[in-house]
Amino acid sequence: MDLDDLSSYTVVPTKGTVVKTLAADADRIYFASDAGLHAYGKADRTLSPVEFDGPDLGEIWGVDHVDGKLVVVSAYGFVAEIDVAARTSVVTDLHEAGAEAGPQAGMGIAAGAGYVYLGGNGAISRRDLRTGEVVNLPAPGEAKDAEVIGGVLYTGQYNAQGIWRYDPSRSRDPRQAASFPSEQNRPLDTSWDPENRLLLVGVQSDTEGGGALWTYCPRTGRKASYVNPIDDVQLVRAVVNRDGVAFLGGDNASKEGPRATLVALDPVTGKERWRLDPRQAAGVAALAVQGRNLYGLTTRGALFVVDLRTRQVVHTADVSAVSEGFAAMVTHRGAVYGVSDTTLFRFHPKTFAVRTVVAGINGAWYSGPHVNVHGGLLYTLRGHNLVAVDDRPSH
Repeated sequence: MDLDDLSSYTVVPTKGTVVKTLAADADRIYFASDAGLHAYGKADRTLSPVEFDGPDLGEIWGVDHVDGKLVVVSAYGFVAEIDVAARTSVVTDLHEAGAEAGPQAGMGIAAGAGYVYLGGNGAISRRDLRTGEVVNLPAPGEAKDAEVIGGVLYTGQYNAQGIWRYDPSRSRDPRQAASFPSEQNRPLDTSWDPENRLLLVGVQSDTEGGGALWTYCPRTGRKASYVNPIDDVQLVRAVVNRDGVAFLGGDNASKEGPRATLVALDPVTGKERWRLDPRQAAGVAALAVQGRNLYGLTTRGALFVVDLRTRQVVHTADVSAVSEGFAAMVTHRGAVYGVSDTTLFRFHPKTFAVRTVVAGINGAWYSGPHVNVHGGLLYTLRGHNLVAVDDRPSH
């Protein structure tokens, strides 16, 4: 842009969806996007990637230029000093250099094939349940939720990163398995549909409102996205499935408008089967299916239970003493378990009475608690620590 004539400017399309930080020398403008580090030549008005010998920069939080060198701050916790002419780099780990470090808050949690995975910012922690070894796997953005399918980890990756894949039997870092339109940017909940062999992901659109349901087939790589399956204001906070039907729970990021709508749809075609308004004052926080019943928790701590055969609400209760705000639920040993920011609890499969399993669990979660099951144990967080809970309800 010509500062003496603001009507005179040039627009250059870039790779990626977001340009966040910029720096310049006499000849080029350097910028970071979700497609990496690039340079724009002022003379020939061309774009080119900045090539150098060094590590993956992941999500880039800062760029500066000094004396022919680019200084780049990576979300992976290091600073890379890149010699643009020589195409070399010097990397400084911030923790090793003396920066104060501490444990991250957790995000999605998944368990299977002898491992437990915990999502974080710029990393996915993998714990070997046999040896106790912990490895932090680099992954840009945030693994909001995840499933282990056939021994392979699949994550819903924020921001606008789609679905990522990690196979522990191969010596490769996590990689993107499927991308989706950038406005579908915030995965919230995942569910494996064994009937249709599809990974289901509930999504929020931060910029457009509403949300989407993603589907992905690990065997074929086929993907689909059904935008605003509830309506154009309700995001898909929760997704579960039974007998090849997906059940979606709606929430609303704004103060006004509908919320807590339930929609049943065919995840293969995206065709709606039915919908139900359970008449709740707050949006859905979590869903679970046990027997003939669909359980729903709201963000204000209300429980509602829907009989899937009659499609009627058959039970409601105030459970805010154990759950208020975001929550997660999972089915285990014939009962539905839930976890909130404070408590691990379960519901009786016949009376729906709530019982505390672990009080004061107080998991250090960044964007809502999670719980998963593997090998007869429940996995969640107590504070910043991963814990396994062996609970045997007598019903």
